[in-house]
Amino acid sequence: MSVVEPSAGRERFLGALPSGTQLDEVQAALLGVPFDGAVTYRGGASGGPAGLRAASDSIETYCPKLDEDLEDRRYVDLGDLDCSVPDAASGIAGETPGERLCRSLRTQLDARLADAPALPVLGIGGDHLVAYPFLERMLERHADLQIIHIDAHMDLRDEWEGEPFNHASVLGRARDVMGPDHRVHQWGIRSGERSEYRMAREDARFELLAPTLEAITARVTALCSAGLPLYVTLDVDGIDPADIPGTGTPEPDGLAFGAVEAALGLLATREGRVVGADIVELAPALDPTGRSSVAVARLARTLLLVLTR
Repeated sequence: MSVVEPSAGRERFLGALPSGTQLDEVQAALLGVPFDGAVTYRGGASGGPAGLRAASDSIETYCPKLDEDLEDRRYVDLGDLDCSVPDAASGIAGETPGERLCRSLRTQLDARLADAPALPVLGIGGDHLVAYPFLERMLERHADLQIIHIDAHMDLRDEWEGEPFNHASVLGRARDVMGPDHRVHQWGIRSGERSEYRMAREDARFELLAPTLEAITARVTALCSAGLPLYVTLDVDGIDPADIPGTGTPEPDGLAFGAVEAALGLLATREGRVVGADIVELAPALDPTGRSSVAVARLARTLLLVLTR
């Protein structure tokens, strides 16, 4: 039986159980992926996992909006994956560095969860590329997986400067492995190439929702009522940079923090099946006030309450 090992000197996220806890005793896990080698503008997301853990000390385990407390839940912080990019001679399959990184992360992810393959995991990045192994794994496990994609950007590019595995193409790579019954529900999108928007319009598996709380409320309610498995991939630049300036590719006119928190909270109050989630693109060093890290820690708390229902 797999046992949670110490996280190599890293602080645990708020309320996480101590090392030595067996995975069959918990309801969910948190796993960091401190990589930002696939960004297209500003770096800094590699500091996201550590910054998020540190900022979690400034919030309470109790969420008054949901009247739920992490102290009543059992989850573990598994530390970070190794984000070294394998070279071509490493034996890890992949034609490009980005593909080899994703294959390495996927191998590590499967190994960490070998004794608890169905355990819900919250991945914390890291740029958006690191979400790919988590998404790929859930798409393979659930033939009717519904992905709630919160972001400023479409992320459907075929490649970026010759690299198909990039944070600007992560949903494009997920699209490559999606089946006919998979769906992506995109909320907060306000930037992308013309070809990305055209691709989304022509692929019935993708739908761009209006940037309103009413739109996401209706969609979450419908998906939960249908009993479909849900996965949330949350790029924090989907939120307006006035609320979260600490991100590498900020885009004006975004979602309000309160609306995103409310939308995630719905998943904790509906009878849905949330099988996993990730939060990516937090770059703490780009926000010297620290407000971004604290805000994202609150969203992580909400998602942990969702995953440990």
